[in-house]
This record gives sequence, structure tokens and C-alpha cells, in this order.
Amino acid sequence: MAERVSTGIPGLDEIMHGGMIAQRTYMVNGDAGSGKTTLSLHFLAQRQDQDTLYITFNKNSSTIEWLADTLGLTSPNLHFVDLSPGDIDDEVEAAFDLLPSSELGIRPVLQRIREAVSEHQPARIVIEPLSSLLYLAPDRYQFRRQCHALFDYLTGTGATVLFTAEAGQIPGDADGDLRFICDGVIELQSMREGRSISVSKFRGSGFADGVHFLRLSPEGMQVFPRLVPEDHSQAFSPDLLSSGIPEMDQILHGGINRGTVTIIAGPTGVGKTTLGMEFVMAAVGRGERSVVYTFEEDAQTMLARCRSIGMPVDRLLERDDLNVTPIEPMRYSPDELALLVRQEVEQRGARTVMLDSSSGYQMSVSRLSVAGDEIIERLHALCRYLTGMGVTVLIINETPMIASENVQPTDPRISHLGDTLILLRYLEFQGEVRKTVGVLKKRTGDFEKSLREFEVTPTGLWVGAPLHHLQGILRGLPWSPRNHKTPTQSLS
Repeated sequence: MAERVSTGIPGLDEIMHGGMIAQRTYMVNGDAGSGKTTLSLHFLAQRQDQDTLYITFNKNSSTIEWLADTLGLTSPNLHFVDLSPGDIDDEVEAAFDLLPSSELGIRPVLQRIREAVSEHQPARIVIEPLSSLLYLAPDRYQFRRQCHALFDYLTGTGATVLFTAEAGQIPGDADGDLRFICDGVIELQSMREGRSISVSKFRGSGFADGVHFLRLSPEGMQVFPRLVPEDHSQAFSPDLLSSGIPEMDQILHGGINRGTVTIIAGPTGVGKTTLGMEFVMAAVGRGERSVVYTFEEDAQTMLARCRSIGMPVDRLLERDDLNVTPIEPMRYSPDELALLVRQEVEQRGARTVMLDSSSGYQMSVSRLSVAGDEIIERLHALCRYLTGMGVTVLIINETPMIASENVQPTDPRISHLGDTLILLRYLEFQGEVRKTVGVLKKRTGDFEKSLREFEVTPTGLWVGAPLHHLQGILRGLPWSPRNHKTPTQSLS
């Protein structure tokens, strides 16, 4: 099996199925500010025990050293070959040369590179940007021929080579030549908000398709591979899981199944999050770590409501059996958020995940989504990943109508995600606003077809008996067919 060389960026290594293949050449193509130099420094700093070589044509080596020091990507064995333009005196003197640099050819440049390689014997080499050699070569044929010879020489010494190219700055034919003769191509792109990375070629290896989000920070580059659910799964038993409320379990004929998605839908303020937290409390009571991501409501506000009905959230948070994570609006990309969830599942053993809410998820990640991404598709991928890992998923979904003749149980764009759909509704009764709960769908088994009244009390959720004698509950205006008028006492 071919030896792999880490890029120094864990997310990029994952995209490249373990990193670059050693002693090959790789092109990093991107426009100005897309992160080419930062990626190059990660690559060189990854092995502190190896000699590495940075050959620069358009940046002064002291500038690159300053950037490496700022990002914490320095190495005692990093050496530079500075072929960038000299100071103004050198430029003035060069103006009186009899021969332009293009006629002198690239041979002196290649000789300096050869001398540096011979002196330092680097295991990794960066050339930034290789496209500068195009202006030293007399024609395209010589450019391609000299680049081919340079790559053969460098890899023949045992080095793995990464070179950069400025997107749009190389004539089409020459750009195609570089892509053809190298072994891999990494594309960087600046978007309206943020940056993206993709691999378009990797000779001799598979790689993760698609465009992935990247973030540049004071620590360097972070890459967030696109979540592919099929790459993550584990065996589990689809046990029935109690909600912690006996009457709710009766409605669900025992509960919800492990490794499924349950959508809790209803209008604002009806009790969706509280019902979801009852499921979460029951999961923690079974010894299963649970995580709640709150997108719209402040975490402390939600926890205060839980305390007010007797949920022991503080004790569970202190024991780390429960984690409530607020997600700032427009702070994360879908891939970043997916990585947070993966870490909770794969590193901390979370078995129940609640997303509060689906609309909050869409709003929070839409600004930093990769161009062309469908946000619902990313939510779908996240849910499929979780269920494949045996995690039980709860999604809170707000419906727009408080009461209506045309009942819309949930957002039609996400209804296909739910294996179970629990609907909470308001209704008017004797001048008071009351609430009902029912199940409209359960793919994994049967369920009670009637609706029940429920109420949020100081001791938790109370669920009443089935309302067999009432009709029109979903419209919010119940009536009894027995006497053709609204009942006069209680719903049950």
C-alpha cells in the first residue's frame, strides 16, 4: 500500500482518504486570499522532525516566516529559497540588462532550486506559485517540459511536492498542462461568505466528492468535510424507548424506536420543546447521554422552564449526562455543525439528539452554506448519519397556524425526515385556550388514532384520556356529534 503523507489539516486528510500519496506532486489552485499559503504552511509544519523547503516567487521569505510564526506553523527545519523580486535598486539595474528574463530562460532558477534541494534534502517541498515559471519560459512547450522535468527530479529525491497556482492568472492551455502532469488538484474558492475546498483529481486514490467548507482563523486552516451518511454506521437494536409519560407511551404503543427521527410539530408556545425535553429526560434516566441544540431560544431560558416543572437539569448538566448547546445565528456552516454533532456522538457517546428547531437550523447555517447547497438536504444527511449510528433524533418544528380549517401538520419540506410525527394543537373550549396531542405517523409500528388533551403543569406534562366523543379538534373548534353542540364541562 502506498505511503500516505498528512497535509497537516485533519479535515483535508479525511477528504483525501488519509492524506496525500508520498513522492507525488499536487497543485493547489485558488484566487487571492483563498488560503493557498496557509495550506502550504500546514503541509510543511506537519512533520517537525523533517527538513522542508519553501520556494517562493512572489512573496518575500520574511513575509512568509512572519505568517508562519503568527499562525503557529513554524518548524526549526523549514528552509526558504527566495526567488521573489528584489528591492528597487535591483529592479532599476535589471532594467538595463541586454536580455529580458524570458530569453535568459528558467535554467538559472531551476539550478537554484536544485542546489537548495541538494543542500537540505527536504522530505516536503512547496513552490509558490509555480505559474511564475510560465513567464520565464520561451513558450508553452518549454514550460510544460521544464515543469515535468522539475517534478521528476524533486519526487526522485524522495520529496512530496505541493505547488500553488493563481486561479484565472494562467492561460487556459498552460493551466491544463499543469493539471495534467500533476498527481492531484486541490481547489480553493472564496464565496460570498466564507471559503470552500474541493479535490478535483487524485491519481491512484479515491477522495470525498463535493465542495467542503473551510475556515481561516488565527490558528490556520480548518476544513470541514461534507457529511456522507453512508460512511458512518454501526449495529444497534431498534428498541422501543419510553417518553417518560405513561399516557404518551400509550398513544405511541410503547414509545418511539431507537435510531429513528421523531418530529414534534405545533404552533408557537404550545409545548413542543417541553415535550421534547420529556423524551430527553427519559433517555438520560436510562443512562443515555443526550444533547440538545437550541437555535432560536436562549439556552438559559429553556433550562429555566425545565426547572420550573421539576426537571433536574442542573444535576444532569453537572454530571455531563446532558449537554445543552446554543447555536448562534449564522455562525456555523452545515459542515461545521455536523462536525460538532459527530464529536458528541463518536467521542462522547451521545445517544439522543434534539434539534430545536428545524427552522432555526435552516436560519443558522444558511449564510455559510456552500454555493448550490440545499439546506434541507444537509439536515437530511445529518439525520441519516445519526439514525445510522443508532442515535434517536428529536426535531422541533413550528407550524404557522394556531387553528385552521386546512391543517398543515408540519413543514412539507421536512415531513419525509420523520419516522414519527407528533402533533400538538391549540383549541378553543368554553372561552379558554386548551391543548391536544396526537400521533399522525409512525413508520415502525402502530399507534393510537385518537387525540388527547394535555397540559404543562408544575410537575411536568399531564396527558388526559382519549377524546373519543369530540370532533373538529384539529380545526381548533371541537364539538360533540351526540348532542350537536360543544360540551359544557371538560374535554374528556
